[in-house]
Amino acid sequence: MKNVILRIIEIIIALLLMIITAPLFLLAVIVAMVDSPGKILLKQDRVGKNGKVFKLFKLRTMKKGANGDLPMHTQVNDPRFSPVCRFIRSTCIDEIPQFWNILKGEMTFIGPRPERPPIVEAYTERQRDILNFTPGLFGISQLVFREGVVVSEKIDVELQYYENRTIWKDSKILFYTPIVLLAHVAGKVRPGKFSTNHKHSWLKRAILGQEIS
Repeated sequence: MKNVILRIIEIIIALLLMIITAPLFLLAVIVAMVDSPGKILLKQDRVGKNGKVFKLFKLRTMKKGANGDLPMHTQVNDPRFSPVCRFIRSTCIDEIPQFWNILKGEMTFIGPRPERPPIVEAYTERQRDILNFTPGLFGISQLVFREGVVVSEKIDVELQYYENRTIWKDSKILFYTPIVLLAHVAGKVRPGKFSTNHKHSWLKRAILGQEIS
Protein backbone atom coordinates (compact mmCIF):
# COMPACT_ATOMS: atom_id res chain seq x y z
CA MET A 1 0.00 0.00 0.00
CA LYS A 2 2.86 2.36 0.87
CA ASN A 3 4.45 1.84 -2.56
CA VAL A 4 1.12 2.54 -4.28
CA ILE A 5 0.72 5.82 -2.39
CA LEU A 6 4.29 6.86 -3.18
CA ARG A 7 3.74 6.03 -6.84
CA ILE A 8 0.56 8.14 -6.96
CA ILE A 9 2.42 11.06 -5.37
CA GLU A 10 5.24 10.63 -7.89
CA ILE A 11 2.79 10.74 -10.80
CA ILE A 12 1.09 13.87 -9.46
CA ILE A 13 4.41 15.66 -8.98
CA ALA A 14 5.60 14.66 -12.46
CA LEU A 15 2.38 15.97 -14.04
CA LEU A 16 2.64 19.26 -12.15
CA LEU A 17 6.27 19.72 -13.14
CA MET A 18 5.45 18.98 -16.79
CA ILE A 19 2.87 21.77 -16.73
CA ILE A 20 5.10 24.23 -14.85
CA THR A 21 8.15 23.66 -17.06
CA ALA A 22 6.24 23.54 -20.37
CA PRO A 23 6.87 27.23 -21.28
CA LEU A 24 10.58 26.91 -20.46
CA PHE A 25 10.86 23.70 -22.47
CA LEU A 26 9.05 25.24 -25.45
CA LEU A 27 11.46 28.17 -25.39
CA ALA A 28 14.42 25.77 -25.25
CA VAL A 29 13.02 23.83 -28.23
CA ILE A 30 12.75 27.01 -30.30
CA VAL A 31 16.26 28.14 -29.38
CA ALA A 32 17.73 24.69 -30.08
CA MET A 33 15.99 24.50 -33.47
CA VAL A 34 17.35 27.90 -34.50
CA ASP A 35 20.84 27.04 -33.22
CA SER A 36 20.98 23.56 -34.78
CA PRO A 37 18.10 22.69 -37.17
CA GLY A 38 16.92 19.10 -37.27
CA LYS A 39 15.09 16.59 -35.12
CA ILE A 40 14.88 18.05 -31.62
CA LEU A 41 13.22 15.39 -29.45
CA LEU A 42 15.36 12.27 -29.13
CA LYS A 43 14.53 8.73 -28.01
CA GLN A 44 17.56 6.76 -26.86
CA ASP A 45 17.90 3.19 -25.61
CA ARG A 46 18.76 3.03 -21.93
CA VAL A 47 19.00 0.10 -19.52
CA GLY A 48 16.64 0.34 -16.57
CA LYS A 49 15.84 -1.71 -13.50
CA ASN A 50 16.59 -5.44 -13.81
CA GLY A 51 18.27 -4.84 -17.16
CA LYS A 52 15.09 -3.86 -19.00
CA VAL A 53 15.76 -1.58 -21.98
CA PHE A 54 13.51 1.46 -22.41
CA LYS A 55 13.36 4.61 -24.54
CA LEU A 56 14.69 7.67 -22.72
CA PHE A 57 13.36 11.00 -23.96
CA LYS A 58 15.44 14.18 -24.08
CA LEU A 59 16.01 17.35 -26.03
CA ARG A 60 18.83 17.13 -28.58
CA THR A 61 21.71 19.35 -27.50
CA MET A 62 24.46 17.94 -29.73
CA LYS A 63 25.02 19.43 -33.15
CA LYS A 64 23.17 17.48 -35.82
CA GLY A 65 25.21 14.46 -36.94
CA ALA A 66 27.90 15.19 -34.36
CA ASN A 67 28.16 11.71 -32.80
CA GLY A 68 30.68 10.30 -35.28
CA ASP A 69 33.60 8.44 -33.78
CA LEU A 70 33.78 10.64 -30.68
CA PRO A 71 33.39 9.16 -27.17
CA MET A 72 29.99 7.86 -26.08
CA HIS A 73 30.23 9.93 -22.90
CA THR A 74 30.52 13.69 -23.03
CA GLN A 75 33.91 15.24 -22.40
CA VAL A 76 35.11 18.53 -20.94
CA ASN A 77 34.63 21.27 -23.61
CA ASP A 78 33.06 18.67 -25.90
CA PRO A 79 33.07 20.07 -29.48
CA ARG A 80 29.73 18.41 -30.23
CA PHE A 81 27.90 21.15 -28.30
CA SER A 82 27.40 24.75 -29.36
CA PRO A 83 27.56 27.40 -26.59
CA VAL A 84 23.76 27.71 -26.63
CA CYS A 85 23.12 23.98 -26.38
CA ARG A 86 25.87 23.61 -23.78
CA PHE A 87 23.93 26.10 -21.64
CA ILE A 88 20.69 24.15 -22.12
CA ARG A 89 22.49 20.97 -21.13
CA SER A 90 24.19 22.52 -18.07
CA THR A 91 20.80 23.62 -16.72
CA CYS A 92 19.29 20.15 -17.38
CA ILE A 93 16.47 21.70 -19.41
CA ASP A 94 17.16 18.98 -21.98
CA GLU A 95 16.08 16.40 -19.37
CA ILE A 96 12.54 17.79 -18.95
CA PRO A 97 11.03 15.17 -21.35
CA GLN A 98 12.05 12.49 -18.85
CA PHE A 99 9.06 13.45 -16.73
CA TRP A 100 7.25 11.26 -19.27
CA ASN A 101 9.58 8.36 -18.43
CA ILE A 102 8.66 8.89 -14.77
CA LEU A 103 4.95 8.82 -15.60
CA LYS A 104 5.49 5.52 -17.44
CA GLY A 105 7.24 4.05 -14.40
CA GLU A 106 10.54 3.56 -16.25
CA MET A 107 12.31 6.13 -14.10
CA THR A 108 11.91 7.84 -10.75
CA PHE A 109 12.99 11.24 -9.45
CA ILE A 110 16.06 10.09 -7.51
CA GLY A 111 18.10 7.14 -8.77
CA PRO A 112 21.22 6.14 -10.72
CA ARG A 113 21.41 7.58 -14.21
CA PRO A 114 20.59 4.93 -16.86
CA GLU A 115 23.33 4.03 -19.32
CA ARG A 116 23.27 2.84 -22.93
CA PRO A 117 23.24 -0.93 -23.61
CA PRO A 118 26.85 -1.11 -24.95
CA ILE A 119 28.13 0.44 -21.73
CA VAL A 120 26.07 -1.89 -19.52
CA GLU A 121 27.30 -4.92 -21.47
CA ALA A 122 30.82 -4.09 -20.28
CA TYR A 123 29.79 -3.96 -16.59
CA THR A 124 31.47 -6.30 -14.14
CA GLU A 125 29.28 -8.57 -12.02
CA ARG A 126 29.59 -6.11 -9.14
CA GLN A 127 28.70 -3.12 -11.32
CA ARG A 128 25.54 -4.87 -12.54
CA ASP A 129 24.18 -4.54 -9.00
CA ILE A 130 23.28 -0.97 -9.94
CA LEU A 131 20.54 -2.47 -12.15
CA ASN A 132 18.69 -3.48 -8.97
CA PHE A 133 17.57 0.14 -8.66
CA THR A 134 15.12 2.18 -10.71
CA PRO A 135 17.04 4.81 -12.70
CA GLY A 136 16.43 8.42 -11.78
CA LEU A 137 16.24 11.92 -13.16
CA PHE A 138 18.42 13.23 -10.34
CA GLY A 139 21.12 11.49 -8.34
CA ILE A 140 24.47 11.67 -6.65
CA SER A 141 26.48 11.09 -9.83
CA GLN A 142 25.09 14.25 -11.46
CA LEU A 143 26.15 16.29 -8.46
CA VAL A 144 29.59 14.80 -7.84
CA PHE A 145 30.63 14.22 -11.47
CA ARG A 146 30.35 16.26 -14.63
CA GLU A 147 31.80 15.67 -18.11
CA GLY A 148 34.75 13.34 -18.57
CA VAL A 149 33.72 10.95 -15.79
CA VAL A 150 35.09 7.40 -15.61
CA VAL A 151 32.10 5.03 -15.63
CA SER A 152 33.58 2.62 -13.09
CA GLU A 153 34.09 5.37 -10.51
CA LYS A 154 30.63 6.80 -11.13
CA ILE A 155 29.02 3.41 -10.52
CA ASP A 156 31.14 2.92 -7.39
CA VAL A 157 29.77 6.12 -5.88
CA GLU A 158 26.21 5.29 -6.96
CA LEU A 159 26.38 1.83 -5.37
CA GLN A 160 27.65 3.32 -2.12
CA TYR A 161 24.70 5.69 -2.14
CA TYR A 162 21.82 3.45 -3.24
CA GLU A 163 22.85 0.40 -1.21
CA ASN A 164 22.82 2.59 1.90
CA ARG A 165 19.98 4.88 0.89
CA THR A 166 17.98 6.89 3.43
CA ILE A 167 15.29 9.55 3.23
CA TRP A 168 17.80 11.97 4.78
CA LYS A 169 20.31 11.34 1.98
CA ASP A 170 17.58 11.74 -0.65
CA SER A 171 16.66 15.08 0.91
CA LYS A 172 20.29 16.15 0.52
CA ILE A 173 20.12 15.29 -3.20
CA LEU A 174 17.00 17.44 -3.58
CA PHE A 175 18.64 20.26 -1.61
CA TYR A 176 21.98 20.34 -3.43
CA THR A 177 20.68 19.75 -6.99
CA PRO A 178 19.28 23.27 -7.58
CA ILE A 179 22.31 24.82 -5.87
CA VAL A 180 24.74 23.03 -8.20
CA LEU A 181 22.61 23.84 -11.26
CA LEU A 182 22.48 27.52 -10.34
CA ALA A 183 26.23 27.49 -9.76
CA HIS A 184 26.76 26.12 -13.26
CA VAL A 185 24.45 28.72 -14.75
CA ALA A 186 26.34 31.47 -12.92
CA GLY A 187 29.61 30.05 -14.20
CA LYS A 188 30.97 29.50 -10.72
CA VAL A 189 31.33 25.76 -11.24
CA ARG A 190 33.14 24.85 -14.43
CA PRO A 191 32.82 21.51 -16.29
CA GLY A 192 35.09 18.90 -14.77
CA LYS A 193 35.40 20.51 -11.33
CA PHE A 194 33.59 17.57 -9.73
CA SER A 195 35.50 14.98 -11.75
CA THR A 196 37.02 11.74 -10.51
CA ASN A 197 40.21 13.63 -9.69
CA HIS A 198 38.42 15.34 -6.81
CA LYS A 199 38.00 12.35 -4.51
CA HIS A 200 37.66 14.59 -1.47
CA SER A 201 34.82 16.63 -2.94
CA TRP A 202 32.79 18.31 -0.22
CA LEU A 203 29.64 17.09 -1.98
CA LYS A 204 30.68 13.47 -1.57
CA ARG A 205 31.29 14.01 2.12
CA ALA A 206 28.13 16.05 2.58
CA ILE A 207 25.83 13.49 0.93
CA LEU A 208 27.48 10.17 1.76
CA GLY A 209 28.80 11.31 5.12
CA GLN A 210 32.22 9.76 4.44
CA GLU A 211 35.31 9.95 2.28
CA ILE A 212 35.34 8.04 -0.99
CA SER A 213 38.21 5.60 -1.22
